[in-house]
Amino acid sequence: MLSNLPFEIKGIAYWQEKLFINTIAYSLPLSLIAVIPSVIITSLQGHLLVPFIDAFAMLSITAVSLNKSISTHFKKIFVAIMLYALAIILMFTLGSFGIGSIYILALSVYISLLFGRKMAYWSIVVNTLIYIVFGLIIFYKPFHSPLIKNYDLSYWTGYSLNFLFLNLAVVVQIRYLFDGLKKTIVQEASLRKELQLQLQHKLELNQELKDSEGHYKSLFLLNPSPMWIYDVHTLQFLQVNASAIKRYGYNEEEFLDMTIKGIRPKDSMNELYEMLENHVQKNGISENVTRHMKKSGEAFYVEVICSSIPFKGKEACLVITRDITAQIQHTQAIERQNQKLMDIAHLQSHVVRAPLARIMGLTNLIVQSNDQIPDPEILAYLDTSVNELDDVIRTIISHGENNSPA
Repeated sequence: MLSNLPFEIKGIAYWQEKLFINTIAYSLPLSLIAVIPSVIITSLQGHLLVPFIDAFAMLSITAVSLNKSISTHFKKIFVAIMLYALAIILMFTLGSFGIGSIYILALSVYISLLFGRKMAYWSIVVNTLIYIVFGLIIFYKPFHSPLIKNYDLSYWTGYSLNFLFLNLAVVVQIRYLFDGLKKTIVQEASLRKELQLQLQHKLELNQELKDSEGHYKSLFLLNPSPMWIYDVHTLQFLQVNASAIKRYGYNEEEFLDMTIKGIRPKDSMNELYEMLENHVQKNGISENVTRHMKKSGEAFYVEVICSSIPFKGKEACLVITRDITAQIQHTQAIERQNQKLMDIAHLQSHVVRAPLARIMGLTNLIVQSNDQIPDPEILAYLDTSVNELDDVIRTIISHGENNSPA
């Protein structure tokens, strides 16, 4: 079955999940390198909110990511939201365009890799809105933020456009790569599915071949009729069944060392060549009646059916025989009987008619003699005709006795 085949198609979703797991596995330990110094430095500088946010983000991401009861999809969304929150707070509290924007750029890469095409481009929209909101804060100054001191609107707009351009370029390239990878995976999946179907078909053919071999053994090796396969070019026996071995008296080794000439009487070679030629003219299928000979030298009549087949890379013929000696002998006996009956009919219609006609003629002469003593010569002719008729009748009786069933 296809399900038992060794191929397993892994799509983009599978690899995105694996990528998320590996990212978390490597990022959480390495994040300590950035979080610990950041907490210390920002604490010394009096920014107490930043260390708290850093620690909270790291702990919450760790807790959610390691919780096996939460789905991977939710984990990916939660990590994205927390990183967005961290980036916005860093930009607002520290006024550092670079660190916050690096987080936002990293988020665009993260979303492009772990979500679909729409989510990737929506991340660009979200990033643009973030830069616009901070631009409005810089312009209108509704809150107290280091951004207002460090940037004016034109300076902020220039930096924002550059980062947005970089975000867009990165997202487009990643999606191009992923789309190509997805297309390749789909093609590979299609090819593998086709290969699976071909393999399944071959497995089915192999099973059918095994079944055919089993049927062949039953139909050929165990067939009650003598059967064999011979090479059409060398006339060598290639395989024989048990019935042929039993019927002809040769063992299997002797058969395989012989040609089909070996089971023919010597006076039937010309007949064999004619039958072989006739077999070719009939497109490899022929039937005929001929004589075969056992190992003991006993000849007998057989009905032969021959069909061309390939056998172990050779042109061969499959032969099935049936002993019809009894039928032939019975037919010959009937023919002899018919011939004798024809001889009897000939005697009755020709030989018997002659003396009988003479007797009838002589009898008429005697009747016409008007009670006179018959002529001795007429009596002599009559006696001869009667004896002749008697001999003919005896001959007919003899033919009938010889022609009677045994």
